[in-house]
Amino acid sequence: MQKRYRKPKTVVTVDQKPNLIRHLHDLSGVWQTNIGYIQLTNHRWVYLATVLDPEKRKLNKKFQRKAFKHF
Repeated sequence: MQKRYRKPKTVVTVDQKPNLIRHLHDLSGVWQTNIGYIQLTNHRWVYLATVLDPEKRKLNKKFQRKAFKHF
């Protein structure tokens, strides 16, 4: 019998910070970043880092090319 997946519980210990770019009219020069980790099918964990350009609404490909050179 296969084990049931248990969703991890999120515990917030600090107050959420305000969204500083919500009211900006000029988004040039602003990048949003996020770092997370995901579990692969072989039960190994890897980190996933993204850099988003909110003006173009696309991921920054400059960083994608640098990151994948190591694989």
